[in-house]
Amino acid sequence: MTLQPNIVAVVVNYNSGGWLRSCVTSILESDVSCVVCVVDNASTDHSFDDVKSLEEQQGNLKCIRNEDNIGFSRAVNQVMRNNPADYYVIVNPDCVVGPRTISTIVGALEVDARNGLGSCLIENIDGTPQKTCRRSFPTPWSGLIRLLALNRLFPSSTIFKDFDAGSEEPPKHTVTVDAISGAFMVAKGAAVKKVGLLDEEYFMHCEDLDWCKRFWEAHYNVIYVPGVSVVHAKGVSGEKERIRVLWHLHRGMIRFYQKFYRERYSLPVRWLVYTGVYMRFFVQSLGRLMGSVLGFRTTHTKRQAES
Repeated sequence: MTLQPNIVAVVVNYNSGGWLRSCVTSILESDVSCVVCVVDNASTDHSFDDVKSLEEQQGNLKCIRNEDNIGFSRAVNQVMRNNPADYYVIVNPDCVVGPRTISTIVGALEVDARNGLGSCLIENIDGTPQKTCRRSFPTPWSGLIRLLALNRLFPSSTIFKDFDAGSEEPPKHTVTVDAISGAFMVAKGAAVKKVGLLDEEYFMHCEDLDWCKRFWEAHYNVIYVPGVSVVHAKGVSGEKERIRVLWHLHRGMIRFYQKFYRERYSLPVRWLVYTGVYMRFFVQSLGRLMGSVLGFRTTHTKRQAES
């Protein structure tokens, strides 16, 4: 008799609105039983209260409320540290998981003892693939390509290829990849014991790249599994704090380079990378600020005209 694996799903919430309930419901309706642990990082909307009201009805639902926003990594670790499991499913609150997705990825991980971490196709709401669902590890060269937008200027060039590959033609069979997206990851519990929990120095963003890198360094495969998918609304929680989210993204990339490439690249190369990362943060922040101002002026002018 084959026993069903013990699966714990972790959903970290921060002002995700109605998406949180949709996410939790989709996991509970999977064709494999999961214990769903929702960790709320001091949300100010009613998303967590809405889901917590289901706790008494759903025996597989556990809700934890933190008094402060402790970040994504610490919140996920809060669950993994206290809930031993055969598999951990880490899901963003703005995701809807297909009914066969978790069981299919668990099945693919069980095929080979070396498979430690897996994911699948992650789609936008409009059905287009998200480019971060399959990735190569960033390097100074790929960072320069992205900074100068060479991948956009020469989209068919293999020399100026972006390290995000999710928008390319998806593979028809399970393949190994450098990295997957932290929006949806399935990790083998035995592998997590050897690799370790998420690095809590990342507040949000890049902790997934870090984890993938450490899985490979511990001689585990990171796999992409076709045939199933997750819909990811992307950016729901950080919509009102876009500059802050951008800062943590770029700060996380700096930490990734410092942690894994300190011995590989010389100090001048690393400093060029750091300068490029901060320049990109400045340009993107300025663009978003300008967009917000123009959007406000357009809305204000439209309201004046209507009145």
